[in-house]
Amino acid sequence: MKKAVAIAAIAIMGVVAVYAASQSATASASSLQSKIDKIKAANNDKNRHQTERIEVSEKELESYVLISMKKDIPVKVESIRVLLTPGTIAADSKLTIPPDSTGNYIVDALVSGTHSIFIKGNFRGSKGIGKFDLQDVKVDGIPVPNLVIDTLIKHYVKPKYPAVNLKEPFDLPWGIDEITVNTGKANITY
Repeated sequence: MKKAVAIAAIAIMGVVAVYAASQSATASASSLQSKIDKIKAANNDKNRHQTERIEVSEKELESYVLISMKKDIPVKVESIRVLLTPGTIAADSKLTIPPDSTGNYIVDALVSGTHSIFIKGNFRGSKGIGKFDLQDVKVDGIPVPNLVIDTLIKHYVKPKYPAVNLKEPFDLPWGIDEITVNTGKANITY
């Protein structure tokens, strides 16, 4: 009897922990969305004369990808861990690619299923211009050559985001002036 009660208590604690984590992730995603909305509103305010700064955490970025960007990502993001260190952004994720996602039987056979994806690069953003220098991409622990990355971007990213070019600087959105990446957080000046 004691064993059954202990198992039931553990099961209930597990359900409560999952629920609490879900609520925490939703709150973090909402927090980042509020910050984005604030930046956008400031950008649209023609009477604004001051610079403001906000801080974005790894947890907010992770939650935003998992919850708020779910409909924008063509594969299922099972999990993501964002790692921010000075000048560097990394993401370690698990993605599930559905069968028949490419329209090519051979490619589908190779890419469908759940995979670990690691991406790391240097990021700098100042004077309204950002630059991301890709350093490392691994799929299931195997380094991915640049030629393959370029091909994947051409076929899967560019159709939805035609302006994407990892080799060129880009305009920071919404009137953002500067993004400084530090340990565990990014500071955004707008």
